[in-house]
Amino acid sequence: MKTILFTAALLATTSALAQAPAPAAETGPTPGAGVPVAAAETETDAGDIVVTAQKRRQSLQDVAAAVSALGADRLQAAQVNNLQDLQTLVPAVNFGSDFNQAKIFIRGVGANTSTTGSATGVALHVDGAYVARAEAQLTSLFDLERVEVLRGPQGALYGRNAVGGSINLITAKPTDEFQGYARLTYGNYNALQGEVAVGGPIAPGISFRVAAKTEDRDGFGENPVNGSDIDNLNRRMIRGQLLFDLGTRTSLLLSGEYFRQDDASGAIHFRRASYPGVARLASLGVGGYATEPRDLATESDPGTKTDSYAFTGTFSTELTDTLSITNIASYRRFKSALFQDLDLSAVINSLATTGQATTVQERRIDSKQFSNEFQLNYNSDLMNAVLGLYYFNERQRPRDTVGLSNRNGQASNIGVLQAAGVNLDTAYELCGYGPGTVTGGSTIIAPKRVCTRSNLGDRTYAVFGQTEIKLGALSDALSGFTIKLGGRYSSERVTSENPAIIITRNGLGPVVQFTAEGTRRERTFKDFTPTAGLEWQPNRDLLLYYTYSEGFKAGSPENAAGSTTIVDPETIKNHEVGIKASVTPWLTMNLAGYSYKLDGLQLNKTIPGGPTGYQTIFQNAAKTKAKGFELEANARPVDGLTLTGAVSYTDSQFVDYLTLDPLNPANVTGGTPYNAVTNPDPTAFGAPGGGNIQLAGNPTRNSPRWAYNVHAAYEIATPGLGGSLTPSIDVSYKGKTYFSEFKRDIEASESYTMVDASLTYAMEGDRVTVQAWVKNLGDTFRPASTFALATGRLIGVIYLPPRTFGATLGYRF
Repeated sequence: MKTILFTAALLATTSALAQAPAPAAETGPTPGAGVPVAAAETETDAGDIVVTAQKRRQSLQDVAAAVSALGADRLQAAQVNNLQDLQTLVPAVNFGSDFNQAKIFIRGVGANTSTTGSATGVALHVDGAYVARAEAQLTSLFDLERVEVLRGPQGALYGRNAVGGSINLITAKPTDEFQGYARLTYGNYNALQGEVAVGGPIAPGISFRVAAKTEDRDGFGENPVNGSDIDNLNRRMIRGQLLFDLGTRTSLLLSGEYFRQDDASGAIHFRRASYPGVARLASLGVGGYATEPRDLATESDPGTKTDSYAFTGTFSTELTDTLSITNIASYRRFKSALFQDLDLSAVINSLATTGQATTVQERRIDSKQFSNEFQLNYNSDLMNAVLGLYYFNERQRPRDTVGLSNRNGQASNIGVLQAAGVNLDTAYELCGYGPGTVTGGSTIIAPKRVCTRSNLGDRTYAVFGQTEIKLGALSDALSGFTIKLGGRYSSERVTSENPAIIITRNGLGPVVQFTAEGTRRERTFKDFTPTAGLEWQPNRDLLLYYTYSEGFKAGSPENAAGSTTIVDPETIKNHEVGIKASVTPWLTMNLAGYSYKLDGLQLNKTIPGGPTGYQTIFQNAAKTKAKGFELEANARPVDGLTLTGAVSYTDSQFVDYLTLDPLNPANVTGGTPYNAVTNPDPTAFGAPGGGNIQLAGNPTRNSPRWAYNVHAAYEIATPGLGGSLTPSIDVSYKGKTYFSEFKRDIEASESYTMVDASLTYAMEGDRVTVQAWVKNLGDTFRPASTFALATGRLIGVIYLPPRTFGATLGYRF
């Protein structure tokens, strides 16, 4: 059936390319999402904007899919600086993070793992180019034309790892007029943010745009051991673009961007011991935890250092009035280092001090990715169609180590390794440092007790297509009806190596060593994901649609010591119905309802025990299912007043999932095993109640049942001041959210309401603006995510930002 649908779409497209008449003027050719069209965003009276969600320019109200779009002015007024800020504006989106990885969820589907080898469930694209690493999705946002959020699987047009949806960042492009802006923001926590952009023509047929941004802020907390900042910001970023007009029908856009980060943002804080009251599994940091929840006491300051750059070339040409070509080629290099003490405590663990395992983690990532997408776009009175070829290749070399400090292990490790006959040069190579690269004065530089140097690869080929056949062009009786057919065939080869060295028993030995050859694995995954739908547009103000779509995420490896795991694929089958209505010239309302079944959900967790002191569980949950709806409204009832709102309902749950509970002491090795006579302790390893449990009916991770947001802004003319004054308010709500599959309050966030507000003065012509703003007005205190840290035997937590406020001065020319 899948093959028949795709073949029909291809045949229909081929036939139409040969026979269809020329298009109406309003369907002017526009290639894919990355096309360099200056000032592509337009608005109607109801605030509708033009999007490229289906690889061509359309009014948002004409897209037969659940799409939310936020323009540049809305992003700036709401002080949106990163993807996390979007969750207060788009209620179906939920955002968390841990281990410096973005956890984006849409409709209950997202990133359920914390190993860098795994893939995300919601794809991120920048000007049509896919961003693979979840760590790279935590970079800041700047100089954007708009953000598009596509909800539900995007298996045909976007394909790779878009089982939950796609977030598309559309950057501002060069224009043929000299223009730009500058903004300076200062706020509490000594926050200082500057952003500037300038562009225009530099020669006939050549225009440019350069944008840059800096972010600095003191921490929301501190390390009471030494007073250093926790959850601070120190970021720099720049983007440059050149647009070549190669004729009336051809253009080439070259873009390069760079991002740097060196701060302690996203720090994991102590929340609670994993096994309270179980002596044999006491947390490793007892006696050294911070007393204030936003503080983090540690002898080894947490930190994230990132250097990332990307180059993208977008070539676009119109071959005829109906046929155009777009090619998007992109290269991205991402390097990141994460440092944290996994006992979240000031206690210095070592055999010499506490007799406990060392707990300081360093994770380094070096990822190189290249992608190329070729699109053939056709638009006519009969049909709109896109055919494409896609190639993606990524090689990443993550390194995970655990030891005494960021770049050192216990001195006794050297003797243990030598006694085991292990070559020290090999150990240092796996750890990523050595005596010649790290100086410690009189300190002996030793290998860490756990060092893993992974080699992970992915190579993907895909062919895709989608066509929308307008049946009204064939018969007047079918006027307003459109059939959508499409699909994508993907072939993805995944490779994995996890050579490692482990000094067991917390550094006492013996030594376990894994080689690259012994852990080398390779799997190839092939799948076809069809899309089929029917649209009915009885008039310009009403669109009704039904869409069946599928999504596919290939099996993923993990970067764990000695791991040979590459899990099975994740697939989703989704049904969606929707209504898009322009009720009046000033009011639009969109409603989408959906249900899906997801097979093979990829989940990751850790549990204490094993040679390293922690064990990674990376597996496929059997099945999940969900149903829900989203309602969005946008109104401008009177001049100057803007009202928007949205509500989402998500009922997402496991259908069948047998797994171990990491917080059940009976599942954790160590101490005297359970014996009904000699050791009947119910918390002993192997006690009754241990083993796999069935989680059917539990909600999936990061899936609040209810969420909503309301926005109001009113522009008031101020003739005496020569401009306008605009007060605005945003109110958002998230229902109770579970961060694990076990439906535990300790691994959850209670429901909350967040209020943001601002007051903006704009001089006549909007050249100069002054904005006073506050975010999280009520200082709501809630977790953004939690994670069970097996090494420290505790539950860590990352919190939502506290109340922040400040003022922004802007100048536009």
